[in-house]
Amino acid sequence: MGKREQILVAAAEEFDRVGFAATSIAAVARRADVAQGTLHFHFPTKLALALGVIDEQNARTFAEVRHDATSPLAALIGASKHIADLLRTDPIVRAGIRLSLERGEFSGATSSFYEQWIGGIVDVFRFAIGSGELETDLTPEELGGSVVPYFTGVQLVAEVRSGRADLDPAVAVMWRLVVQATAAPAHRTRLLGVVADTFAAAG
Repeated sequence: MGKREQILVAAAEEFDRVGFAATSIAAVARRADVAQGTLHFHFPTKLALALGVIDEQNARTFAEVRHDATSPLAALIGASKHIADLLRTDPIVRAGIRLSLERGEFSGATSSFYEQWIGGIVDVFRFAIGSGELETDLTPEELGGSVVPYFTGVQLVAEVRSGRADLDPAVAVMWRLVVQATAAPAHRTRLLGVVADTFAAAG
């Protein structure tokens, strides 16, 4: 792990633990085991550090969304499971999400993050409708603009209630609702099976 990533991980752990306002550069430097001068070389300000965490979180979560012409919705269900796993195991992903909900000085960056996310998920729903996998009066824009906030809310409530221990079953229920409401009859049973298989360990 290079110095920059070492600093990002340490910052993420602090942001995740106490939030942006209460995190100090000195605490991040101590946690990263680097001099404050080294930290400032990579990230001149605490805001730059927060934006670095948000950017890295975006990259790690966006990387999970893949387009699959065979079954666009199955690919999206799988991506949500991978992101749920990252939320439990990756401090950068956890901190990036926390920072995006805190808003504050980096609200422009986090607003852009959600616009990117919604745009990417709208594309998946467009493919799913175009392929005949979904059959609904809702537009891709309405689906993407609803499912992204739904997932965000599910993971946030899971964090409050159980430290995200119950995140998998909660996301599975989210997908069962979406599939029941939007899947074409010919694909509904298969897609419900994808949800069950993807989150099988969720109990």
